[in-house]
Amino acid sequence: MHENDWDLMTTARVLSWSSQLETGLPDVDSQHQRLIDIINELGRMHAEGATVEELLIVFAELRNYTVYHFQHEADLMESLPVNEANKAAHLRAHQAFVDRIEKAGELITTYPDAVVDNLLAFLVKWLVHHITGVDARMAREIIALRSGDAGRQNGIAESPLHEALVDTVSDLYDSLGTRTFEMLELNRQLQAYHDKQEEENALTHDIITGLVQREELSNSKLHLWFSPAAIFSGDIVAAVHGTKGRFYALMADATGHGLVAAITALPVLSVFYALAERGCPVGEILAEINRNLRAVLPTGRFVAATMTYIDCVERTAEVWNGGMPELLLLGPDGRLMRTLVSSQLPLGIVDFNAETSATTQISWEAGSQFVMYSDGLIEATNTAGEPFGVERLKKAVLAASADQRIVAVKAAFASHVGAAVPHDDISLMLVDCKNS
Repeated sequence: MHENDWDLMTTARVLSWSSQLETGLPDVDSQHQRLIDIINELGRMHAEGATVEELLIVFAELRNYTVYHFQHEADLMESLPVNEANKAAHLRAHQAFVDRIEKAGELITTYPDAVVDNLLAFLVKWLVHHITGVDARMAREIIALRSGDAGRQNGIAESPLHEALVDTVSDLYDSLGTRTFEMLELNRQLQAYHDKQEEENALTHDIITGLVQREELSNSKLHLWFSPAAIFSGDIVAAVHGTKGRFYALMADATGHGLVAAITALPVLSVFYALAERGCPVGEILAEINRNLRAVLPTGRFVAATMTYIDCVERTAEVWNGGMPELLLLGPDGRLMRTLVSSQLPLGIVDFNAETSATTQISWEAGSQFVMYSDGLIEATNTAGEPFGVERLKKAVLAASADQRIVAVKAAFASHVGAAVPHDDISLMLVDCKNS
């Protein structure tokens, strides 16, 4: 057959009736022709881009007519003393065929092209083999029984090698069809699981975002850059404008990435907001956060954090740094006035006492600015594996005015990292020191 002839056949006719498919039973042959017509109609509609709804109509017709035809053959075999082993094998093949069509009907909505393509290939191979093998055996036996030729009927029933070959090939087609649709069913289940996970992730993301992105972060004292590496972030940026000119700012980084890290960070936020809004001392807030984390976190999980408490009346500040990169204090003229490195363990590792909750006391001039950032910023590398580093960060912020430092850092970061993709959450928070 020429290649163009095959293309024409696959778009117009999947299977053609021929004398080779005749069993000698006119009613059975007529029904086989009708089945082939339905299969060809399915192939034609699929080739012409029919909708899933249109294909489902043909599927229903194929399934219903198949059940009708198989019942007719079962009644024929039941009405005569057909060999029981042959009849049982025949009925098993019928049931497997119906199951395949029903499974295809379940999957077609999700995978219309794959289902129809695989089903058409299966139908042609299975039906041709079934008609020329199992059905032909049945027809020969029925014709012999109707003619009263018992010897001929026994001869048909007693051909073990032929029967074994017919049954083996039939089982092979059943097995191939089963594996195909098992794979499609597995894909459907995986897609459903993926869709469910995406739905749950979206809901969880909205809940966590609502807790993290509170209106306090839009305060005029803050300048933020927050870039999570995944849907969920283990980085925390939070701020509370307290009473009497007091201002609390927190940056934290939970162990790991993604949802687990985000969930780890939630106790930090809830305690911070509750106690900071009441004007509690920094040490008390940190001790309560630490107590909560110690109660819920498994071994090996912790939260690095930096908290800054700014008194805008007294022009003083308290800083606590546990496991975070160094905090910078820039003067009103843009010079680096102070570097505050981590002097404490991250939260959630050991119980707090007077020593572990101790803060560093500093004073500031109006127009100064605190620079807080996570290690995801300075550890991000370019394609050569070179990290952005603290020195590039300092160079960027020191060369820009207070309101342009976030922009300057982003530009320097993009220039350095280039096409490389950061593998950690990136957080940068600048806090203005003002009189009110």
